[in-house]
Amino acid sequence: MRRVSLLSMAVGFGLLAAIPAEANDKVTWNIAVYGPPRSVSVHMEYLSKIAKEKTGGNFVINLKYNEQLSDAKDVLDGLKVDAFQGALLAYSYAPAKTPIQSVLDMPFLPIPGLVEQEKVHDAFQAWKPAQDELAKWNAMHFMVALLPQYEFMGTGKPPRNLEDWKGMRVRALGGLGDAMKALGAVPTSVSAPEVYTALERGTFQAASFPFTYSFTAYKLHEVSKWYTLGMQLGVVHNSLVFSQTAWKALPAEYRKILEDAKPEAYRLQREAYDEADKKSFPLFEKRKLEVIKVTPEMRAKLIQTAAQPVWDHWVAEAEKKGLPGKEALELTLSLAKKHQPTN
Repeated sequence: MRRVSLLSMAVGFGLLAAIPAEANDKVTWNIAVYGPPRSVSVHMEYLSKIAKEKTGGNFVINLKYNEQLSDAKDVLDGLKVDAFQGALLAYSYAPAKTPIQSVLDMPFLPIPGLVEQEKVHDAFQAWKPAQDELAKWNAMHFMVALLPQYEFMGTGKPPRNLEDWKGMRVRALGGLGDAMKALGAVPTSVSAPEVYTALERGTFQAASFPFTYSFTAYKLHEVSKWYTLGMQLGVVHNSLVFSQTAWKALPAEYRKILEDAKPEAYRLQREAYDEADKKSFPLFEKRKLEVIKVTPEMRAKLIQTAAQPVWDHWVAEAEKKGLPGKEALELTLSLAKKHQPTN
């Protein structure tokens, strides 16, 4: 009932938000975040801290964790009616709302690291069709929520070779799910907060998540027996998005504070993942989880089976819907080539 009330009151709030604030006015933003505080939320926590410090407490950004404001699948609906001012958006939780965005969820894209991911994804979001798609929901991309490459953690029989994936029920979203389907697995889409219970109950046998931090953030290591290493399936991309109404109403000085904070926010997020790895591996060892190492030869076969065919199918389906699928994939690959590591 509380969420319904928020949405029903949002039109009135939206009218108020449309009135530009003065730089010395107090401004409060609420950001909808799925899941608990974790490495992927570090950049938002930094922005919140800087906004408060640089404005003497006049600009307050509240991070509302664990879907307090909205179900993860519904944050775009909330932004559209200004129920809150921003959100951590996992595009694949509601892919029909932003279909062109799913190109960044394709498996095995040649985007090897977090620095490259930042540059490629930010550049993609500057592409007009991507901006227009978010604008339909009164939303705008502000910065990438960086995520490490996905691996699997699971129960039951470990997948020691590619054939072992056949028939296995797995949590894999978007293009990553399509890749697993190409291997004979049975993918399902479950939001992150639901994964622990589903894995524990045997709804599926394995879950893909950013490696390593998400596995410990959601405590999957406590109910698992093995994890993959070296699969590097890709990512299910996320953005920190803002309400366009709220952004336009924000004083120029406050907007500049947030823009100027981006480089450090990105650096802190990369650092947080390094720190998470240092804590995660000892926990995996303590639980005596089996490490399923994916050799370069196995990964090459994975790419042959589940990369280009999935890309081609995505483009064909997007074009059928009148979307610029071919252009989106070509843009993504050209950006990836442009931003390859130099060493």
